[in-house]
Amino acid sequence: MIKGMNFDMEEESKQNLWNFDEEIRLSWERCKGNGLAHRDLPKIETVSEFELSDIVKNNQILIDFALPYMMKIKSLIPQHNSVVLLCDKECVIFYKLGEAPLLAKLGIEKGHIVRENNIGTNSLGTCIVIDKPIAVFGDQHFLAAFKGWAGVAAPIHAMDGRILGALGIYVKEEDANYGMLGMVILAAKGIEDQLGLRSEYAELEAFNRRLFEFNNDIVNTASMLSHEIRNSLSTISAYVQLLQLEKVLDTLRADKILTEVTRVDKLLNDFKSLTRPPQRKLMRHSLNELLCYVVDLMLAKARIGKVDIKLMMPEQNVYVKVDKGAIQQVFINLIENAIQAMEKGGTLTIRLLRDERSGVALIEFEDTGMGIPEEHLSDIFKLFYTTKKGGSGLGLTLCKNIIKNHNGNIRVQSKVGVGTKFVIELPYVE
Repeated sequence: MIKGMNFDMEEESKQNLWNFDEEIRLSWERCKGNGLAHRDLPKIETVSEFELSDIVKNNQILIDFALPYMMKIKSLIPQHNSVVLLCDKECVIFYKLGEAPLLAKLGIEKGHIVRENNIGTNSLGTCIVIDKPIAVFGDQHFLAAFKGWAGVAAPIHAMDGRILGALGIYVKEEDANYGMLGMVILAAKGIEDQLGLRSEYAELEAFNRRLFEFNNDIVNTASMLSHEIRNSLSTISAYVQLLQLEKVLDTLRADKILTEVTRVDKLLNDFKSLTRPPQRKLMRHSLNELLCYVVDLMLAKARIGKVDIKLMMPEQNVYVKVDKGAIQQVFINLIENAIQAMEKGGTLTIRLLRDERSGVALIEFEDTGMGIPEEHLSDIFKLFYTTKKGGSGLGLTLCKNIIKNHNGNIRVQSKVGVGTKFVIELPYVE
């Protein structure tokens, strides 16, 4: 933004694009109304050191954003008898770059109040009154004492339009031109933009804090409800088994009830895993061993579904730093999904690869099921989205969250009538 402050000040001085005659006239009328006369000396009014310190503290953010612009402006104007100034909305100068001793004696100094009723028409004080940029050159000042000086200033606003203060320049009249006004206008706009971004960022942070607190409330409520529902399910399950033993309920109906109880219990487990914050116990594990364990665990279910599992791995172990239980849960979910996708049986090929170039381990789960239509692929990891009858839509969302929490990635490729392939990427370790 500062790089953009490139003005041809000589060209600007030839072409006065601004006319402040009306603003100057009205300012003079205010000065006369305040009892000032042209030959009066400036009425020097200052704030105490304590008050100035407090003003600086309250405007520190404004100073931080304005200072780079002020330094750039100072480098572009005459170095002697020139100052770049910041004042607040009460016309108190609280920051200054440069020195102009004679000007300081007239009241243009840090800690001084530059209101029109003190020192007459002046760029900073008049700018605050009219809330617009202005240039006051030589005898446009109401008090004759300022005849040899020239000032330009532009107001600085908050996002809601409130005036915060003004940025200005004062130089000897012979060194002044309207290019300087262009510089302060551009700088003030840049400062306003940065203040606006900071305000938006602060609002976003506040919103995120509220959202986090809201999410915590939801998680706690969900956890409580899950606990209560599971207690009820345990009671239902116990009574069903008791009725079975007493031969009040036939085996077929009892099995159906227990199957549904188990399904709801699993849904609650998945939901609880999804809502609770990750508490990972990261340790170095061999993916070869984790995959062998999970495949061995799922073999019985695969055989019942007439699914042949092929596990293809390098001879050398591929190590990752993961939470063992969480990663095994992902593998189990993907294998279960593949088995369910192959209703008439098929082949699930699991491949483990190590990509040296990208520094990740690749774990592929490729089935020969019906495949997923292309228009559904972008939704596959969304919460509660499912294409399975009786599915909860939680499993793949849970998988994605777990992999993401391990700085990994999971993606899907699918073709209807051919099958589906899920690919997991996890950073490997030596």
